[in-house]
Amino acid sequence: MQSEMPAPGSYEPFRLKEKIGEMMDYGRPLTKGFSRKDRDLADGLRDSMLKMYHLAVELEKKYYRKTTAQELDVELEWLRNLVRMAANKDLCGAKFAPPLSMHQYETWARYNTEIGCLLGKYIASVKK
Repeated sequence: MQSEMPAPGSYEPFRLKEKIGEMMDYGRPLTKGFSRKDRDLADGLRDSMLKMYHLAVELEKKYYRKTTAQELDVELEWLRNLVRMAANKDLCGAKFAPPLSMHQYETWARYNTEIGCLLGKYIASVKK
């Protein structure tokens, strides 16, 4: 079964929110496994995911969407940096493994890239 692709320049607001939801389904359980010393990083990741979902809902409901899309873009970049930090071996010290394995980091990064592509297309369509 093939999914129908939207026409160029069109936007499916539910697709962006849906993709953020999928990323949350993947990421939230991972943050629950973080050690006590990484609790602040886990809280930051969860807060960022929730804010992104909130902004995606706002995009669907607002009349002036450009600023909300820009806020979502900034929040996505913040989340990317947090995910990168969670997989960084240098930040954990030589004795400890990072909270995210390389596989988990790569999977989460793919979700973020897909969200970024959808958001980029949306921002381009708003600027027209």
